[in-house]
Amino acid sequence: MSGSILRLLRSGGGWQLLDGETPIFWFPERAKGLEIAQLMAEARALNHGEPVTVQAQTDDGELETLATPGVA
Repeated sequence: MSGSILRLLRSGGGWQLLDGETPIFWFPERAKGLEIAQLMAEARALNHGEPVTVQAQTDDGELETLATPGVA
């Protein structure tokens, strides 16, 4: 599957949103980071027709896939 991955990781007392390996935003709260990541993923899927996976780090440090807009 082609497409991109947005990852929300703990960083500096908050949450860093990465586009692939590139940091793009920092959020003090996880929920706001997830909201923006989901919005970005949906917009990219609509505009470019490719899936964008949203992953977020859990409390135990694992990455969980939360959404992949654009995949039927």
